[in-house]
Amino acid sequence: MPQLPEINELEKALTEAGSAHHEFEKVVLEGVRDELWPGFYAAYVLGKLGNFTRPSVLSGLLESAPDSEIWSKSAAEFVLSKLPK
Repeated sequence: MPQLPEINELEKALTEAGSAHHEFEKVVLEGVRDELWPGFYAAYVLGKLGNFTRPSVLSGLLESAPDSEIWSKSAAEFVLSKLPK
């Protein structure tokens, strides 16, 4: 199995995914909320960091990640805590 990313790498990729997804909703979806956002984020992150887990696993974990003021950080911590080392 590929090596897991460092927490700061995953946090940065999630932040970038958020920016890219916001642009996608604004431009492509013309302001409509994308209910399938976890798949977008998972594809973006795995494209940046490599296939350290299956897209369906990452998508599910991102959807389950707790809300917080700095979501990308808490989501990165959550994801890495749930994946096998």
